[in-house]
Amino acid sequence: MRTLALGSLRISPPMMLAPMEGVTDPCFRDLLIETSGADAVGAACTEFIRVTEIPLTPERVRAELESHRGCRTALGVQIMGNRVEAVAASAAIAAAEGAAFVDLNFGCPAPRVFQHCAGSALLADPARLEALVRATVEAVAGAVPVTAKIRAGITDDRGLEDIARRVEAAGAAALIVHARLRIERYEVPASWERIARAKAVVSIPVIGNGSADDAAAATAMFERTGCDAVMIGRGALADPWVFRAWLAAQRGESFTSPNAEERLRWIETYAERMQQRGATPAQALGRAKQALKAAAGAGHVPAEPVSAALRAQTLAEFMDRAADRAAC
Repeated sequence: MRTLALGSLRISPPMMLAPMEGVTDPCFRDLLIETSGADAVGAACTEFIRVTEIPLTPERVRAELESHRGCRTALGVQIMGNRVEAVAASAAIAAAEGAAFVDLNFGCPAPRVFQHCAGSALLADPARLEALVRATVEAVAGAVPVTAKIRAGITDDRGLEDIARRVEAAGAAALIVHARLRIERYEVPASWERIARAKAVVSIPVIGNGSADDAAAATAMFERTGCDAVMIGRGALADPWVFRAWLAAQRGESFTSPNAEERLRWIETYAERMQQRGATPAQALGRAKQALKAAAGAGHVPAEPVSAALRAQTLAEFMDRAADRAAC
């Protein structure tokens, strides 16, 4: 079995759950790892935590990490911001609070983020991006690895190699390449050759991300790009068993995909755990709808009638309508 080495941190298997805003909250992460088994998910990452003028508080970081204490899967904290001192200080706090690694977000395409010169907007300012990585590496002083997650570019990928080299020169332990441009929607297949291009110009590990939505695609990404690890995002929302399926394939073991009823029970458990951790019923219902829509879009549950369940006003109503759908 392959192992990803980030300094002294060993990630095995080299399969990672991507940070996703509005998805990878502690409830989702914990339940997915429980579902897959800690031996199937080598590492996971928090949703991005936005840093503005002042550093994160220890309490803010602790809230993300607390439920994960003692878990075999390495959990990193993803930080997004453009103020060098505040980002670096926040990284030091994350390391002190027990993050296994710190990831810097240079890939978020959201307009509200881009307009504030954060996330993928920093691809247009390679010098600042490099300064952010370097200051963060210096701030954690070797306590934890620092990684950088980028998109392949904003409107084109001509600067990809330059960005990759700068990330390495700044001392990052690994580069994560989401193989889409900022302007490319998720419906556009990721161009994996961009991952291979980055891999060709740096000596640090390169982690591939984008369109690795099932076990077969994850294996193909390894083979076609030479990447050192694969990070799965939307594919894990659609199929929380994707990591287990990949590991079974690597071991030559059989794996039976859960049926629609089992997938609906997973979504219900997720919503219930969210409420146990303080989410409002409306928040839990929203996340349940998001998960069901993703599962239906990937063909893991019957697609008709999607709209009936998504119009539900309560979790009980949602589950009743979804169960009817699963029986179609």
